[in-house]
Amino acid sequence: MSKIITTKEFAISKEIVAQKTDGGERQLINEQSSADIELIDLQMWLATYLDPDIVYSNIIENATIMGEPVEEECQSFFDTLRALLMVGKIQNIVTNKFRSYTAILEGAKAYNETLVYEIQKTSPDNSQVIQKTFIPNLEKLTLLRYIDTQVKYNKEYTYEIFAHQFIVGTEYGYKTVELAEPFVEFNVTYKPSLKIARIPIFKQNARLLDAPPVPPNVELVPYKGVFSEFLINLSGNSGDIEEMPIIITDVDTDFYKKYREAKGLDEDDPIRFASDDAAGRFEIYRTDVAPKSYEDFRTNIYALIGAIDVASASMKSKVETNKKYYYTFRAIDQHDSRSNPSPVYQVEIVENNGMMFFVSSVYEFPTIEDKTTHTRTFQRFLKINPNMIQSLVNVEETFDIQEGETMPSGASAFEVSKDEVILGKAEQDVWEKNFKIRVTSKHTGRKFDINLTCKTEYSKQPK
Repeated sequence: MSKIITTKEFAISKEIVAQKTDGGERQLINEQSSADIELIDLQMWLATYLDPDIVYSNIIENATIMGEPVEEECQSFFDTLRALLMVGKIQNIVTNKFRSYTAILEGAKAYNETLVYEIQKTSPDNSQVIQKTFIPNLEKLTLLRYIDTQVKYNKEYTYEIFAHQFIVGTEYGYKTVELAEPFVEFNVTYKPSLKIARIPIFKQNARLLDAPPVPPNVELVPYKGVFSEFLINLSGNSGDIEEMPIIITDVDTDFYKKYREAKGLDEDDPIRFASDDAAGRFEIYRTDVAPKSYEDFRTNIYALIGAIDVASASMKSKVETNKKYYYTFRAIDQHDSRSNPSPVYQVEIVENNGMMFFVSSVYEFPTIEDKTTHTRTFQRFLKINPNMIQSLVNVEETFDIQEGETMPSGASAFEVSKDEVILGKAEQDVWEKNFKIRVTSKHTGRKFDINLTCKTEYSKQPK
């Protein structure tokens, strides 16, 4: 069996159709690499196909073959029949597609066609193969949608797709007939070499995650004549929005990182929040110090209420009179995903000479005029520099050197005034010319223009 399945290094060329981030025309990207490719000797494999003592475990282990089911008692008959039909079809292809040695010298490529596609699912944790699915490349197969139903929520998988390519190659050899310097006469013997190559065509990690929920509905209800507590009613909300996530705990950071990876989003892209799962559990955060941001609730978890199989939950919150409290709430769905926090509610039970007033309002974070503005270096996204050829001193024009002449003796740029130095060796220079660059946001579609002029600065250093 070691001779039937071999591995050889091949050059791999890929063409990828990519969409430009600015919404422009698609472009074709060529990638060149090398990879170790498994090769099956088809002739040897057919010779041992019906041998019950030979099992190609590395090919069929954990495999599912898409096709018509066959009764077990008829399996042997169908195996024999398929083998005979395959031999006949292969012989017909070889007759029509086999290259001669002369054709090889003329640059003719070996005939090949895709027999079957293989979808291999592995665990990135240990690279263990979980499942292989083989799909025949039938004539009626134009677009196949394969839905994997055997996955676990929030578990990462690696999917690889291979094309099993049938190749009608040519095996040839030389036999010296006569050696008469400077010429050599020889005979060439050649025969078909039939291989099946396992070509990698796609690889991607995937994780099943649904959208986190939207913030809950909030109702704060006072008790008549009660000074020490009030009722909090929370219920699941409905909606479908995209917004930036608000981080409160480390759990949030980990979840949104995995979510963006699973959805193919950049780290600055907004997150989709939707009521696709029931949310019956709720986090309550509370502090008695006026918060400056949601970060101030990080260590101030107050209560966790509700259950997965309910749509709402309530609890009594004990407070001191004439003291302000600040609350925010998050919904949790059945997959333990958390919503963005609700608005912050400022709550106070005011007691004055036996009179009680329940005061509740939406709290706004304070704004600080000199608050530090978070910036990013735009050079990461856009850098404008003249090409090297535009920065070279044009010696010929600067010193007025005519064709066939040499550099004047003792001439140097140090001796030339700033108005006489000519930069650039391109057909068209960029200096002292105006340019307009338009930048478009891929998220909002907003645009702004950068108007610039390429100028030179003459700095004469002492000798």
